[in-house]
Amino acid sequence: MSNTEKIQFDKIPSFLGLPISDLEDLMPGQVAIAGYFCDNLDQPSAGQRYLARQLRYVSRSENRPINATDLGDVNVFPLEPEKHFPAVISQCEAVLETGACMVLVGGDSSGLNALGAAVQNIVNTDVPIVSLSQGNNLNLSKTQKIILSVDLKELAGKWVSKPRRLNGLSPSDIISQINNISSKIIAVAIFGLAPELDFRGSTETLVALNILEAVVERLEKGAH
Repeated sequence: MSNTEKIQFDKIPSFLGLPISDLEDLMPGQVAIAGYFCDNLDQPSAGQRYLARQLRYVSRSENRPINATDLGDVNVFPLEPEKHFPAVISQCEAVLETGACMVLVGGDSSGLNALGAAVQNIVNTDVPIVSLSQGNNLNLSKTQKIILSVDLKELAGKWVSKPRRLNGLSPSDIISQINNISSKIIAVAIFGLAPELDFRGSTETLVALNILEAVVERLEKGAH
């Protein structure tokens, strides 16, 4: 990528103000963030597919992570599930094969399903999915590789435009749980939020951005 092309790409809204990369640019240990534009295949809720877009628009370039990049959106085929899942799994596998950690942002939980399948195919051993809603009470070693599920439906109603319940996790609860995971996180799915385009929606979008920042920071630190 030439300097001129890089300057042009840097003007495009990106996760956390990060540079935009291609698959061939990825390096082992890097954090690759990709958007997932699909919300009609698993626990569907219209609008979840827009989370990645909203996070890019509100992202700041100050203090951006040094070892992370925006990989763009994975190609999806939400109206053709038999084509969609193999395609998404294959794209996630290609990222993981580089040795980078992958963060899939947006959409419904079908993204987590595809990411989980890709991890299993690449690692060839059982890699558990750890959900923040379960409190991370699994007795896992520091060397255990895991997939982290960050379901933003678990947020308490105070931080959500269209709350289905009042009780739930606060942003600080979620971030604290992310920071306290001692196992080796190799992939993360952040999903389940459909931000409204109003003042209340801007609040939940910023909450999601703070959670994404915490995830990337944790991944850059590696296993404790």
